Amino acid sequence: MSSPDRHDGSAPPARAQALYDDVVWADAVARCTAAGTGPARELSARPLRDRPGALLSGSCDIDTRLVLSAALGVVTRIPGPVVHLDLSAVRFLDVAAVAALVQANATVTGQGRRLLLHHPPYSLRKVVEMFPEECAALEVAA
Repeated sequence: MSSPDRHDGSAPPARAQALYDDVVWADAVARCTAAGTGPARELSARPLRDRPGALLSGSCDIDTRLVLSAALGVVTRIPGPVVHLDLSAVRFLDVAAVAALVQANATVTGQGRRLLLHHPPYSLRKVVEMFPEECAALEVAA
């Protein structure tokens, strides 16, 4: 007798992906608001609904470094041959944030997969211009 919870291993059941998203992103959807007199800075990470990956929103700098590190840690564990990182809502990435992207890319590449960046902000493009050799492995979607 066949059970709806059993499957042949060819592809994960649809509920398994939903459970993966819920469990992994429960801890990964993080917010960090910098205390201080200036405008609040925050960084959030959300799963992409149409493909494996995440959408980062906010600013990636010293105030949000721990959040970025946690988010990229989850991104590197998302299953699939290509993991997408949408940066369209990122206002700024400092040099350390770009270095974190390079490290995340190295982790995913070491697993035989690809990390594909979408809509990089101007600040990322400027850091890549300043450090072309260090950033050469970063792959940006056309």
